Amino acid sequence: MRIGDISVHALPDGVVPMPPGLLYPDVPDSVWRSLPGTIDRHGMLPVPFGGFLAADPHGHRVVFDLGGGQAPRITPNGEPPPVCELLPVQLEKLECPPGSVTDVVLSHLHIDHVGWASTAGVPTFPRARHHIHAEDWRHFVDGDADEAVRAKVAPLEDTAVLWTGDSVSPYDWLRLVHAPGHTPGASVALIESGGESLALVGDLFHHPAALDHPDWRCGFDWDPPAAAATRAVWLETLRATRTPLVGPHFPDLEPVTLR
Repeated sequence: MRIGDISVHALPDGVVPMPPGLLYPDVPDSVWRSLPGTIDRHGMLPVPFGGFLAADPHGHRVVFDLGGGQAPRITPNGEPPPVCELLPVQLEKLECPPGSVTDVVLSHLHIDHVGWASTAGVPTFPRARHHIHAEDWRHFVDGDADEAVRAKVAPLEDTAVLWTGDSVSPYDWLRLVHAPGHTPGASVALIESGGESLALVGDLFHHPAALDHPDWRCGFDWDPPAAAATRAVWLETLRATRTPLVGPHFPDLEPVTLR
C-alpha cells in the first residue's frame, strides 16, 4: 500500500492458534462463535504476528515490530507455532536485506514483537537505529519483567534510541506517540504523507472485533484500566481523522477504517 510518498508492506512472521480466552479473558467463547470467520473449528483464534516495512523516496527503510524470531514461544509454556520464522523471507522478497534497514521501531517490548531484534546475541539489523520508548527499556531491559525479552533486546544497547515524553518524529512523515497501558512504554506509529495517514497500533488492539469494545481487557495488559482508557482515546482520534489502523495481529495484517 502507499501512504502519500511512503510505501508500506506487511511482514508476516507466523500465526499462533490461541484460545480466545487467553487474549480476552472476560469475553465468553459464545461471542467469538457469533463472529463469523474469527475462530477455527477447534475453537482457537488464529493470531498472526509480524511487522511492517515502510520506505520513503530518500532511501530510509523502517521496520515496525519484529515478530517472534526463531522457534518462538509466544503463549505461556507453549511450543513454537506450526507457522513461524517468515519475516526474513518476506524482507528478502522485498529486496530489503537486514543491512539496508535504517530504522527499527518497536511498539513495545513483548516477545512476539522483538523476536528478530537479535540473533545469537547480535543485532539482526546491524546498521539500524532501534527506536524504543524509555519506559519499556526501563521495565524490560533494566528491570526483570521478562528474561526472554531482555535476552533479545539487551544486544541493542549501542543502537537503541530511547525516546521519552509524549511523542517523537524520527522523520517528517513518521511520528511515534506514547500510548501506555499494554506496557509502560507502548506506542503508536503514525505515518503521514501527502494528506494520507496510517496508524500502526502495535498491541493497542489485537483483533478488529475489539474496535467496537475498547473495554475488552487483554490478558497481556500491564495496566488494564490505563490500556482501556488509551484505547478509547485512540478510537475517538482515529475515527475523527478517518485514519486507517492496523496491527501485527490483525488478520492478514490488513488495515481497518473506523466508521
